[in-house]
Amino acid sequence: MSDPWLASTYGERFAPVYDDWYGDGDVTPAVDVLEALAGGGPVLELGAGTGRLAIPLAERGLDVDALDASPAMLDRMRSKAGAARVRGVITGDMAAVGDLVEPGMYGLVFVAANTLCNLDTAGAQARCVAGAARALRPGGRFVAEAFVPDVERLSQPDVVTVRSIEPDRVVLFASKADVAAQRLDTAIVELVDGAPGVRVFPARLRWVSPDELDGLAAAAGLTLESRWSGWTREPCDESAVSHVSVWRASVG
Repeated sequence: MSDPWLASTYGERFAPVYDDWYGDGDVTPAVDVLEALAGGGPVLELGAGTGRLAIPLAERGLDVDALDASPAMLDRMRSKAGAARVRGVITGDMAAVGDLVEPGMYGLVFVAANTLCNLDTAGAQARCVAGAARALRPGGRFVAEAFVPDVERLSQPDVVTVRSIEPDRVVLFASKADVAAQRLDTAIVELVDGAPGVRVFPARLRWVSPDELDGLAAAAGLTLESRWSGWTREPCDESAVSHVSVWRASVG
């Protein structure tokens, strides 16, 4: 039996609803930081999805390439105003980024919004970081945004919570953790009155701590330059639930 948790599974299921559910946040702080770190570009976004960040970065005049494993997500991106400004759209698994782009091409490679965690094995995450490092020019930067894992909370028994209740629609969130594998299987389940069936939006994640990421980056020849708890550059202390980390390639 083939593995149903393919690299594209998340994107193919979420593409029709992604912008409705997640597209209303203000991306300006993230775009400001990424533009400042790009050093003039070019820029490569891993797991670019529907272009939430790739398009506004391109609209600021940067050469931006967008990579995603999901053709459905990339089709959504192409349908948007401003998408023509994105220089290149690449369909592929970000774990294989080192084989998909030219080495030494980019001033900035980044992966946002926990997308690195969609690679559900330690090996895939290591290959992604190493490939990102290979794609950087000397002095270029690799940036990752991810949640800080709370292992005690993640170790709790299987969880089902109510995300929203409306008169004709209920949305549930279910999760099941495998602490030894650092893996979290999740699903958003939507039940709509009168609809012909239940819609399920699955995601398999492997959580990775900032310290573990530092180890992967160091193995790839990158050095930690900055770490914040968010895109407005707040300090990342013990209370932080997320982090934005910046690693830099050596100059020569």
